[in-house]
Formats: sequence, structure tokens, C-alpha cells
Amino acid sequence: MRKDYPVTILCKALRVSTSGYYNYIVQPQKSLSERDQIDSKVIQSLYDFTGGTIGVKRIAGELKENHNHIINHKRVSRLMNEMNIKSKIRVKKYFQSKKDAQSEWVYPNLLNRDFDASLPNRKWVTDLSEITVEEEKFYVSAIMDLCNREIIAFEMSDSPTANLVETTVKQAMKTRKLPDLTNVIIHSDQGSVYKSFKYKNLAKKLQFSPSMSRKANCWDNAVIESFFSHLKTEFPHLYATDNAKQVKKDLLLYIAYFNENRGQKRLGYLSPAAYLKLKHSAS
Repeated sequence: MRKDYPVTILCKALRVSTSGYYNYIVQPQKSLSERDQIDSKVIQSLYDFTGGTIGVKRIAGELKENHNHIINHKRVSRLMNEMNIKSKIRVKKYFQSKKDAQSEWVYPNLLNRDFDASLPNRKWVTDLSEITVEEEKFYVSAIMDLCNREIIAFEMSDSPTANLVETTVKQAMKTRKLPDLTNVIIHSDQGSVYKSFKYKNLAKKLQFSPSMSRKANCWDNAVIESFFSHLKTEFPHLYATDNAKQVKKDLLLYIAYFNENRGQKRLGYLSPAAYLKLKHSAS
């Protein structure tokens, strides 16, 4: 944002003065209490500006990437806790066994934010997220093909486990009718399930190349993060999710809508299905 808009506009959007912004940047000698007061005001403004949809990592990431100012995400978390605010739409929790904690694998970022793919089944992105219905938590796992931004697998469970991730990968493989996943990159964040021994074995067995975002950097997996953001903001308005037993069926209806009817700016406002059909007819 700072690269595209003047600081004056950004400060106006965040409801802070330009002088206050520059003073904060150039005066690191301020006391901790003074810095906390300034940071709390900036965090609150950014939180209000996004309608409460922004979370700890995104706040830290935006300040670093767009404003050239580094605040540790743990400090952001502390200040948000003190202000009693948290993201309204995106809460992600991962659990791991003792075995996984002892053996974790971090893979290189093969995508490097190149979210375009000229052919299907070359670049897939995946993520896990949490949805709460009637105070009951569900964990959803999705895989998107970057060629046409289609959700090719979507699974749900009451636990965010490696088994859920494995089921999702196998469902994507079945959807695309592939004998194996040779030449497929599957990009994820550094959630514990993706660093697990079981996921490592799955990659070896199905022959796909795991790719990972840098630690605490949501922008490295921005496309699938954006999908979950759309899901959580649009889904409640399209379907009646007040019945927990109905939620999976309704979620699958939303995925069908997303793939077959919802136009995307990146695809020239075509749906993923229409874009892929057009791409095939042109080849």
C-alpha cells in the first residue's frame, strides 16, 4: 500500500496524523509505555478500518510489508489482548502429536508468490481454517488449482489433523483423475500438519512437491487465504448456517457456486469452470 499510495492518504485512512506516523518511525527511543500507546492506537485504527476482520499476523505483516515498520507479532498479540480485540472471521488453530513435534519438516517456497499457472495440475495451494456454527467448531481443508482458481477438494472435520489434510489431497487427486501427483506443487503455510511426518510420507507416496510459505507470512499463500476470507464473509449471506448438522451440505453448495457461478476479477470475471472451458477451447 505504501508503495502505491502517499503516506498522507494512508494516515488519513488509519486516522493517525502524518507527523505522528513519522515521529514514530524516526524515534525508536520512546519509552515502552509511549510506544505501546502509539502502537495500540495504530492497531485499533487498522482493526476498525477492516471491520474487525484483521488478525495478529496480518497486522504485523501489513505494518512490515506496506509501512516498512516491524512489530513482532507476539507484541501485536499482547496489545490486542490488552485491548480485548481479536479477528472476527479468521481463527486458525493447529494441533500436533508429540511425535510430530519431535519431527518437523519445513520445505522451500517453490511458488515464491508466482500464483499463475498456464496448465492445470501444476500449482495447487492449500490451507486449513476454522468455522464456528452454533458454538460448534469445524475445521475445513481446501485445495485450489491456480490455473483457473478452482476449489478441487474441500473436506471438513471436527479436528485439524494430518488425516484431514491427507483426505483432501487424495480427493483433489480423484477430482482431477490423476494416477499420481508427479509435476504437481502443493503449497501451504507452515501449519504443524503440513510439517508432520505423515504429510512428508504422503508427498513421497503420491510424488508431489511440497512448498511452504515463509514463517508467519500470509502473503506467500494469499490466494487460498483470500478464498477463505470470501467464504467466511459470503457464506452466511447465501445459506442458512444456523443448523450445525446442515453446515457441510451448505458448504458444498457454496463450493459449487464458487466454482461454477462466481466470477473472479483475475479470470476476467469468469467463473473457474467457465475460464477453464474457454482455455481448453482456445488450445
